[in-house]
Amino acid sequence: MSKLRHFNSRSIDDFAIDFDLKSKIGEGAFSEVWLCIQRDNEKEYAAKILKKNYGKTMDEDAWNDISEVNILKSILPHPFLLMMDMCYHETGLGRVILISELMKKSLYDVIEAGECPLSDFRIKTYIYQMLEGLKYMHENGFIHRDIKPENILLKSRDKLLKIGDFGTACHVTAGYPFTEYVATRWYRSPECLLTRGWYSTKLDIWAAGCVLFEMATGRPLFDGQDENDQMEKIDRVLGRPDARLLGKFKKHSSDVFDKRYNKCSAVAVPGVGFQTVYPPFRSAFELMKAMIVYDPVKRYSADRLLRMPYFWEMKNTVYDYKMRKFQETVIRNRQTDNNNYIPEQEKSNPAKQIHTPMNNKQEAGGDRAQQIHPQTKVKGYCEKIEQDLFVQQYNNNQYQEVKMPSSDRNRKQIPNTNKSYSKANTKNSFLSKKQSTVSVPTPNTVVVIKMNLKSNQINRPPFK
Repeated sequence: MSKLRHFNSRSIDDFAIDFDLKSKIGEGAFSEVWLCIQRDNEKEYAAKILKKNYGKTMDEDAWNDISEVNILKSILPHPFLLMMDMCYHETGLGRVILISELMKKSLYDVIEAGECPLSDFRIKTYIYQMLEGLKYMHENGFIHRDIKPENILLKSRDKLLKIGDFGTACHVTAGYPFTEYVATRWYRSPECLLTRGWYSTKLDIWAAGCVLFEMATGRPLFDGQDENDQMEKIDRVLGRPDARLLGKFKKHSSDVFDKRYNKCSAVAVPGVGFQTVYPPFRSAFELMKAMIVYDPVKRYSADRLLRMPYFWEMKNTVYDYKMRKFQETVIRNRQTDNNNYIPEQEKSNPAKQIHTPMNNKQEAGGDRAQQIHPQTKVKGYCEKIEQDLFVQQYNNNQYQEVKMPSSDRNRKQIPNTNKSYSKANTKNSFLSKKQSTVSVPTPNTVVVIKMNLKSNQINRPPFK
């Protein structure tokens, strides 16, 4: 058996030595989940055993075909994503075992226990953690493609949430068309039902909106018996799409689209409205309305949803603290990556480099389109601006040394000796005086320099 830890495999029988399988806690179409205990510290873990036979040997491409491994190699451990800790390959049986943190409960268990509808604040904390996890996945080009209550896992007395089961996740670089039949039917978006794999990250936003509705009401939003019935329930609430949207779907139409819309008129038919299935006075109504949108282009992204006033209450909470701590880790890693791309002639420069904060460019609709990486600046640039600003246009005749008191011997004052101000500058006289006086450290003397001010304000150097 070979174990893959930090993706350095070695052919020794480690799993039976490291872990002890106890009982099966879940099973899906492609894997089984077992409770296992680490022999060293008696800590409980979840072991996901894939049903596929991978043979006796696995190369790098075979490991990358496993979605969980591909994601772990591409992104950092996120506080709201259930990442795997270790991976083993059983050479005898040809199966792969993924070891991850054990989560005691799922959101599906909460719904089945009759705890829904949940309180407004509990719903807010859950959807906040979900969107933060999806935002990080989408920023790195991954689509989860199976957001549902069974894959929303809970711990710490049901306060901490993590998105799990990345078995169907894919990267956008795989290109269109993606796999057509993904996600559970009740949480499948219209573009996934009406096209042959032409969807994007907005697929996860639709599914998260359906999960949000289920937390707030205790029942599924669209519980179709098949794909056609699913679209029938969606059209009943949101209405039949117009000719423009149908034309977009028709380019890559699926069997569901051909059956429903090919022989129908292109006139849009309004539905009963989202306010008939969810009361508008509830706090999450505007958020849910922005997530359950027929057109994926008009559907909000995870980043834009998190900037809605609905989440203002999450500031300075434990969840916000976790995200700020994670962002610090991301920035440190980006700075390390940027240093690796410095050309050789710049690496030989002894001047230290300072990185400016990252700027987020926004589209007209408000979504952050891309992230502009920081530009490097050589230390000493600000000092050069200060020297050009404050030491230009002076007369050597107006230097005068002044003895300083013992308490002020470590300061050099450069006051403004120009006492004449125009009438237009009278209102800003105090501001002009204050801006034209600078204190600089010096050993024992005061140097007074007279500067000719051409305007009522001075172009100050950039903030250091």
